[in-house]
Amino acid sequence: MRRKILCVSFLSLVLSVSFAQNNQATAPDQSGGGSTEVTMGELRLTPMRLPALQDVGGSPFLHSEYKTGTVQFNGDRIVTNVPVKFNIFSNAIMVQRDGDELKLESFDLVSYDEPGNDGAVKHYTFKQGYPEVDNRPSSAVYQVLSFGPKLHLLKYISQKVEDASTLGDYSRREIVTTQQLYLYIPGGEIKKIKAGKQAIVDALPSMSAKTDEIIKSGNLNTKSESDLAALVDALNKQ
Repeated sequence: MRRKILCVSFLSLVLSVSFAQNNQATAPDQSGGGSTEVTMGELRLTPMRLPALQDVGGSPFLHSEYKTGTVQFNGDRIVTNVPVKFNIFSNAIMVQRDGDELKLESFDLVSYDEPGNDGAVKHYTFKQGYPEVDNRPSSAVYQVLSFGPKLHLLKYISQKVEDASTLGDYSRREIVTTQQLYLYIPGGEIKKIKAGKQAIVDALPSMSAKTDEIIKSGNLNTKSESDLAALVDALNKQ
């Protein structure tokens, strides 16, 4: 009888341990990894008055039409299929909802794809939350050309209205667009740079040897924006 009780007790112990191990293996991840898809109603959208530019040449938008994009905010929350458009003149991401054009007040990333005339698809990403620089707040919107654990290559696009020279006596005003590149070290500073090898070396002295090696091996032209992004992509993998 005693032997039978011991056997039943041992079997119960084995089953309880096995059950605990299986529960641990199949338990959902509560660490915050992954992302949560939510609705557009959770986005911070506010009415936006567009600048009066009807009599001014040029467009205040990076793309004239709304693009179907994705918005990430609050770290892990994502909204897909959002009509978005970047307003360069106002430095704002605009969202179209129920026919209204609204400003997206805060976000982590906004991205969308744009097919080119050659059939290739170009990916556009925008981000805010970078350190203040050149009298711009952390809410300023940058286009992200390269994004990684060590470096971000950013482009700040701005516009202003200027008088344009004409052949006649009448005056004409048009939108003038300028661009400025920056390198951001996550957790560190943001540095204004120019396209070119020396500017990268000066901004990243600790990576100068790797920078030179990557440029030579890839035959990169760092005056080219796409090659500069490829260089930063490679540096992020080192």
